[in-house]
Amino acid sequence: MVDDIEEEFEITRAKYSTSLDVRGYIPVYEYMAGTQPIMWDRETGFVHFTGIWKCLGNSKADIVRVVDSNPELGVTKIRGGFLKIQGTWMPFEHAKTLCRRTAWRIRDKLIPLFG
Repeated sequence: MVDDIEEEFEITRAKYSTSLDVRGYIPVYEYMAGTQPIMWDRETGFVHFTGIWKCLGNSKADIVRVVDSNPELGVTKIRGGFLKIQGTWMPFEHAKTLCRRTAWRIRDKLIPLFG
């Protein structure tokens, strides 16, 4: 039996200050997937992969192994500044590919991001 549970997502726009970006801020689209914010940069398309990773129930420390074993991902790490934006950011296509491999069980929560 297949459950037809349609989850509503409220996508909002925000701008978070950080000295670690040349713009001085990161402009994002964001929505909540459970208790985790899912964000992507409105201008660069980079995806905050830490939010997806934590939504899967994984620890932030585990993401280091994934990033280290896949140097082609072209990640940017934000450390410091607004807590919500700290973590690992990666290009949209790399995030989408990695989610296809690792995030099947939360695929419905990623529809607003990846379609």
